[in-house]
Formats: sequence, C-alpha cells, structure tokens
Amino acid sequence: TSRRLDPDVDALLEAEGLAMRPGPRPKIRSETIEDLRKAILACRKVYFRYRSRRSNKATGRAVEPYGFLFGSRHYLVARVPDAEPPFRIFSLSDIEHVTQQVESFERDPSFRLDDFAANAFGVFQEAPTDVVWRFKPSAATFAQEWVFHPTQKMELQADGSLLVRFRAGGLKEMAWHVY
Repeated sequence: TSRRLDPDVDALLEAEGLAMRPGPRPKIRSETIEDLRKAILACRKVYFRYRSRRSNKATGRAVEPYGFLFGSRHYLVARVPDAEPPFRIFSLSDIEHVTQQVESFERDPSFRLDDFAANAFGVFQEAPTDVVWRFKPSAATFAQEWVFHPTQKMELQADGSLLVRFRAGGLKEMAWHVY
C-alpha cells in the first residue's frame, strides 16, 4: 500500500499546485491529457496522430488506453490490437488530436500498470535483467534514502558498502541515472 501511496502523494501535490517538478519538461496539451483520461475511465478506444521524433511526420494510431507513466517524460500506456508486444508507450508530448471512439474495449484482466512499469528502470521497455549496484561505504547512507526501483532489495555489507538488487529493463536509463 505504501508503495502505491508514494506516487499518488506526488501526483496530488503537483495537481493541487503545492509542488512542482523543476527542470526542463516537454509541453503536453491539457486537452490531450483530459481526452485520454476520459477514454481510460470509460474504456473507450481512441484514435490520435502520433509524431515520430525521427521523421517529424505524424501517423494515425488506434489504441486502447490503459494509463499514464509520469517521470522526466510522460507517457500513455496503451494496448495496440494485433501488435507484438501488445502494450506500448507513447510520449504524451507527441500525441496530437485525440478522438475518443464510440467503440469500447474490455480491459485485459491480467494487465497491471504497476507490473508493466516495474519491468523497466524508467519507462523504456526491454527484456528485464538482474541488476546489482554496489555503493561504497561513503555513499551507502545516502543511497539507502532512495527508491531506485519498486522491487529493490537492499543489503548492507560488513564493510559498510550497500548492495541494491532488482530486476528491470532499461539499462541505458540506469546508466544515465548513475552518471
């Protein structure tokens, strides 16, 4: 319960204007969030234009929206029918012209947003791997104050160093964070 509560508290503080995430962030249209939010709650399919960062061209996408991932960038998690893998992430700043469809969808009862998010260190989905980080004794106390991953296990070593173990994809994001 406390693992679920922490992100909710952060979101509530931001939504109420009591907290702000400093630093650069992408622009996201408020109507995009609101249209997707309504579709998620109503289990309605949506159609939107999605702009490619490589080509800067927008193409149409029909998806079943499941939820949001918030971090340094914000993403929609959606099921793309007949795709492999079926669940994908879409950068909210690259979504344009959301149209809620009349057609509804039935949620996959085996899909859990927190399990999907836990497969990655950040947001990039890739095959999970076993990760072990060792923090020197001089950094161990500081590192113990962080939640690096929701499944992490911390082990204080006899020499004062700290091991942090978890299983996740997103090795590049891990390298960026450690750097």
